[in-house]
Amino acid sequence: MQNNTGILLGKADKIIMKLLKKSERALSTYEIAKMLNLSWATANTHCYKLMSLGEISGRNEEVKIGMRRIVWMLADRIENKGNRNDIGAE
Repeated sequence: MQNNTGILLGKADKIIMKLLKKSERALSTYEIAKMLNLSWATANTHCYKLMSLGEISGRNEEVKIGMRRIVWMLADRIENKGNRNDIGAE
């Protein structure tokens, strides 16, 4: 499978995209890794790859005071929230 730029997507990329399509909400890297039986590092690497290709979007969410996590969603499902902090946005 290729994306719009002609870059081949691997097996992990495809299953992450499929999971995010099925999900009604943004998922954290940890949730993606657990649901797909991947290591956190593998899920994180592929999410950043998919983000760089414009397939998914990531944003920081505050979990507890002083703690943050990144949640991922399909690029065409970007939620407009007033407190949004997109990854890579200045």
